[in-house]
Amino acid sequence: MKKIAVLFLAALLWLLPFAPARAETADTYARVTQAQVYLYEKPEQDSGLFILPETYFVRITGEAGDYYSVEYMSGVQNRTAVRGYCLRSDVETVDYVPETPFLVYDTTVTFRTSEGLPDGFFTEYDVTAAFYGTFSYGSSVCYYVELEGEFGYVPASSCSPLSYPPNTEHTETETPPPAEETPSAAQPALLNVVLVCGLVVTALGALYFLFHPRKPKLHDEEDLFT
Repeated sequence: MKKIAVLFLAALLWLLPFAPARAETADTYARVTQAQVYLYEKPEQDSGLFILPETYFVRITGEAGDYYSVEYMSGVQNRTAVRGYCLRSDVETVDYVPETPFLVYDTTVTFRTSEGLPDGFFTEYDVTAAFYGTFSYGSSVCYYVELEGEFGYVPASSCSPLSYPPNTEHTETETPPPAEETPSAAQPALLNVVLVCGLVVTALGALYFLFHPRKPKLHDEEDLFT
């Protein structure tokens, strides 16, 4: 009985490594495919924070009715992530993780003081701010920027003209290989089943040869009478 228990435990140890591993869920991104796509503070169309740069991406973190809950600028050095919502109909999910999902761009903001100050006062100075997107305020256009850790709006007329390249990763993504060259999820599972069956047969065979009753050895006639 002890030998049977030892062989049974050995068979279990052989079987465990072949259990299929649980695949990790990759991040899901959606591309801004049109103009005037807002990042909303809440899943409501009257809570727009700014218009996302077209051709760039948001990272999807969940769903809320007609909206995706998303993150923008997450994981970017020297940038603060903004969390909000996008209408699902305004963005297009992709099946890959973009290398440059967010527009990392700085704009120069020029501040001007009132006229009539005495000599020695600076009436104009420039600061560099992290650009996140645009925002329409009546007939004017503003930029949503981060400056020294704070978010706010500045008039576009006080900033340098926007000049940044579009994201073209969606046109450069490699075509996936043909189906016959890509192992399907069922193939590793089938291979595991075959290996498991082989191990079980081996274990049963070992049990059979160890515990199958052996035929008594026949002695020669001379041995019987000596």
